[in-house]
Amino acid sequence: MKNILLLTLTFLFFLTISCDKKTQKMEVVRDCSGVYLKKDGKDHYVCNDEILSSYATGDKVKVQYDVLTECFGLIDQPVCLLYHEYEDKIEITDIKK
Repeated sequence: MKNILLLTLTFLFFLTISCDKKTQKMEVVRDCSGVYLKKDGKDHYVCNDEILSSYATGDKVKVQYDVLTECFGLIDQPVCLLYHEYEDKIEITDIKK
């Protein structure tokens, strides 16, 4: 019984530290290639950009997000030929007031 409890607690510990959640105030950047959040001169591609539909370029938002290796869901066709360099892909999990 102790082994199961220890194993469960260990699993939960690693599950909580494996989530790369961050909260930061960032600037919204929109162009024909997608929506990005800028912090310290670095852009981060927003996979779930519909959550920022009420924000315009230049707006500052405080968000909590996860860093992803790939965006999930349907793959949109490129809207333009502009290449927008970015640091990583993120998924916004919460917008703070």
